[in-house]
Amino acid sequence: MCYRVPDRYVPTGEKLSGGMGDVLICTDTYLDRPVAIKFIQNVQDENRLVDELNALQKLRSKHVVQIFDVFIDQQDNARIGIVQEYVSGQDLLTLINQTSFSLDQYLKILYQLASGISDIHAQGVIHRDIKPNNMKIDQENILKIFDFGLARFTGRNDSTQGFTGTFGFAAPELYHGDYVSFTNAIDTYAFGVTAWFLSKEEIPDSLLKTPPNFTTSLPSFSSLSLKLPAPVSQLLDLTLSEDPKNRPAMSKVRDLLGKYLLFGKHKALIVLGRIYSFEKIDQVVKLDVPNQGSVHIKYNGLDFVIEFFDGAVFVNNKSVLQGQVLPKSCVITLGDGSRSKNRSFITFDISNPEVVL
Repeated sequence: MCYRVPDRYVPTGEKLSGGMGDVLICTDTYLDRPVAIKFIQNVQDENRLVDELNALQKLRSKHVVQIFDVFIDQQDNARIGIVQEYVSGQDLLTLINQTSFSLDQYLKILYQLASGISDIHAQGVIHRDIKPNNMKIDQENILKIFDFGLARFTGRNDSTQGFTGTFGFAAPELYHGDYVSFTNAIDTYAFGVTAWFLSKEEIPDSLLKTPPNFTTSLPSFSSLSLKLPAPVSQLLDLTLSEDPKNRPAMSKVRDLLGKYLLFGKHKALIVLGRIYSFEKIDQVVKLDVPNQGSVHIKYNGLDFVIEFFDGAVFVNNKSVLQGQVLPKSCVITLGDGSRSKNRSFITFDISNPEVVL
């Protein structure tokens, strides 16, 4: 099939086949960079799709392939061309078939995928086709989500007639009747299926039914050989809930995965007369001032937690609680304030490490 593109894009001769259309690799001669032009065929509502794709150009995320331009194919007005950032790496489906992931690698891939979906949702967009072959790992090991041919906007056109999606990854509510409405939760469900597939290289049999069968218990992520932390397994289990209202927001999934990727990488600085550093896992720091109060703080690898206190102890002027997680920056006060000279003020600051991919 012959495709005609705007003059600024020069085909390299490489062409790929994808869902809903072909992908032509070109050079953008204006900016001297490679681009991937995806052609969508048999568009029923051309104006709607062009408007939505133009809006998607505003989306900026490290984990989402950027859309640079949208045009109508000059050869065939029924085709729309989407000019996207070109990612030369393998798609996740190919990588899964070639690689056995460690726990750290698994969590990093899920964290990146959750971050990308969260960024998409923050723009009011529902991707609608999250699956391993719609994401690539680039040469710097950064995961990027692509293929927005099915994307819709929350609250604007979040419904469809008939089934649209990929069997196995499509949420159960997408199978209900001729007229189907949906929410961000369909992407969360597809994320959950992808997370399972990433480890097991297969989809549970019950989810391959049309529609998925929830009459029997689904296998839990806690059963994976990777030995996920219990809170991570529990949250991933919820992504596959039959009821979309029970699925967590992708920002919550992202934050929890990021938290465990930063296990043991925090440092706290305490100022009480002089500066003390505090960063060893299971280390306990005891802050005791005679006649004022005492507080013991433990670093569990994830948080700095009040393990014990005695007397009048306050965090940011609020009474402390046993097991309380300290915020990233706070002032701990010892003493009840009945005598201002009989109080000690302790500055507590926690570093802000970033996930290294």
